[in-house]
Amino acid sequence: MPEHTTTRRRAPRIPVRLEAAYEDPARQIFLATRDLSELGVYLMADEAPDEGIAARVTLELPGEPAMLRLDGVVTRREPGQGFALAFEAGSMAPSSRSALRAFTRACEAPRSQ
Repeated sequence: MPEHTTTRRRAPRIPVRLEAAYEDPARQIFLATRDLSELGVYLMADEAPDEGIAARVTLELPGEPAMLRLDGVVTRREPGQGFALAFEAGSMAPSSRSALRAFTRACEAPRSQ
């Protein structure tokens, strides 16, 4: 089973539009998120990088004092729409993990009521 499929089952993605700074070995660009989870992010882009590319995304979550710098790997691409980046759990700071968890749970709570 592809990693991105199991990732969706373990951590629900929250639809949220945030500005993100994306960086891989070939480029540095600003993109918008489509959704976010504790384990990954979907970034909207006309030109998606190849699957397997290592990258970093920097996000500023509303209400958080610090930027989150998250390393990951491109796991899925949809040309003309965007791509999914799975975060590398081993490289994520505990504070980043906590901030992501708190943000996604806060966003999810109103939807489940």
